[in-house]
Amino acid sequence: MGTASAVSPPPTRRSGSTGLAGSLAIVGLWRREFTGYSRVHLTADVLAGLNVGAVSLPLALAFGVASGATASAGLVTAIISGLVMGFLGGAPFQVSGPTGAMAAILVGITATYGLPGMWLAGAMAGLIIMGLGLFRMGRLIQFIPSPVIVGFTSGIALVIASGQLDNVLGLEVGNFPQQYLHLIAVIENLGKIDWHAIVVTAIVIGTMVTVPR
Repeated sequence: MGTASAVSPPPTRRSGSTGLAGSLAIVGLWRREFTGYSRVHLTADVLAGLNVGAVSLPLALAFGVASGATASAGLVTAIISGLVMGFLGGAPFQVSGPTGAMAAILVGITATYGLPGMWLAGAMAGLIIMGLGLFRMGRLIQFIPSPVIVGFTSGIALVIASGQLDNVLGLEVGNFPQQYLHLIAVIENLGKIDWHAIVVTAIVIGTMVTVPR
């Protein structure tokens, strides 16, 4: 009995060895991650980052405006989300930032509750996503039928398109909590159309359609 108690290691030494083992495990993970990483891989990663940035920058600005906030808010969101996902994401290839679906949903929240309501909605959505990840519920997505996904994305596209009619026509109608109120305001102000905005819109759409990606 006495010998067994004397052989037991002290708690402090055990915790220290555990911390050292954890540090070595992290170093091992980084070493495996960058094994064989050459200048060719670095060049490819830099070019990929530039391509993603070139696409994400205008999207972030546009989604910031479409959500009822500002263009700078969309840009800051893209930068912060990229940093967070880079440190916490589990997939080797991923792109993060503002999305059209979130912009269409947040525009009503912003018009009703203002920017504080949008921050609160974002925090709540983050907590829900973290909970789904902790309970391994992401696999439930595969049970959603394809028609539901297609209907959802098509509805989001219609909401975004109708929400940008005032910008296309060069009108200033403000933000509304309901989409039909926004459409009514656009119709009521059709006599104030700015043709310069229409020309710019036509040039942008024509460039997107004709210039290869």
